[in-house]
Amino acid sequence: MPPRTEIDKVIRWCRKKKATARTTPIIEINPFSGKYGWMLARIKIAIDLPLDDATPDMAVYDSPTDALYINVSGQWIKVEPDDIFEV
Repeated sequence: MPPRTEIDKVIRWCRKKKATARTTPIIEINPFSGKYGWMLARIKIAIDLPLDDATPDMAVYDSPTDALYINVSGQWIKVEPDDIFEV
């Protein structure tokens, strides 16, 4: 999985978008697709869109859980930092 710093940057961007928007869900073109390899296939970022309504080419930020989800082989998984197993 990606570094914690990259995940944090994407989540901060999503929080900022949500704070300035007047409606939800929010769907934006992914500004990180050319910056982070793990976001390359994610064309859009959806904020507070139910996973059942999202498409596999999206990254989905869920504000109640404050987590980012991506679709891998047909399954939505929470994006965890690569240092999660470090002691």
